[in-house]
Amino acid sequence: MAEHSKEAERLLAVAPEDFVAERTKLVRTLREDGRRDEAEAVAGIKKPSRIVLAVNRAARDRPQAAKDAAKAAERIGKAQLSGKPEEYRALVAEMDGASGLLSEVAVANLSRRGKPSDAVRRRVSDHIRGALSGEETRRLLARGGLTDELQPTGFDAYAGLPLPKTGSPPGKVQSAREAERARRARASKLEAEISEARARLAEAEAQLRTASRERDRLARRLEGLEARLESG
Repeated sequence: MAEHSKEAERLLAVAPEDFVAERTKLVRTLREDGRRDEAEAVAGIKKPSRIVLAVNRAARDRPQAAKDAAKAAERIGKAQLSGKPEEYRALVAEMDGASGLLSEVAVANLSRRGKPSDAVRRRVSDHIRGALSGEETRRLLARGGLTDELQPTGFDAYAGLPLPKTGSPPGKVQSAREAERARRARASKLEAEISEARARLAEAEAQLRTASRERDRLARRLEGLEARLESG
C-alpha cells in the first residue's frame, strides 16, 4: 500500500462526493507551485471506497483512538504467544474499545447519505481489523492514510491459539460491561453531535448561497449604475 505526502493524505479523508473535486484542486495547486512530480502522483490516486474514506476521516477525528488501537494490536500477538492470558485479554479489550469507537465515528460519517446497512457496518469493522493486522497498515490507519479496503487476516490466526483457562473475577467482568456501556454512550453522544453539526453546516451553506446571490445582484446593479454615469 503506497504512502503519500501529508497533502495527499488529507485528500484521503474527504467526503466521497468531494474526492474528485479536491483531487483536481490539489493537482492544480501542486502544478502551479512547480511540483509536477507530486502533482502527477496525486493525479494517479484512485478514489478509495466510501468505507476507506469514512474510516480515514474517523482516524483524523479521533487520533488517540486510532493510535490506541494500533498500539494494542501490535502487542496482542506477542502477549498471546508468550502465554500471558490476562495481558492478552486486556489488550484485546483495549483494541476492541478503541477500534469500536473508530467504527462508530466512521458509520456516523457514512450516515450523511442515509442510515448505513448492517453490511456496511460489517465492512467498516472488517476494514479496521484488517488494517490492524499488519505493521504498515496499522501505521497508515493511525495517520488516516489508507487507500485500499482491507479484510481481517492476522487476528484470525491469533484467535485459534489456545490460552490457559483462567476464571475472570466478577469485578473484571462487571468493569468490562461498564466500559462497553460507557463506549456506547460516548458513541451515541458523538452521533448526536455530528447530526447537529451537519444541520448547522447545511444552514450556514444555505445562508452563504443566499448571500452570494445577493452579492451578485448588487454587483450587477453597481456595474449598471457606473456604466450610466460614464455614459453621461
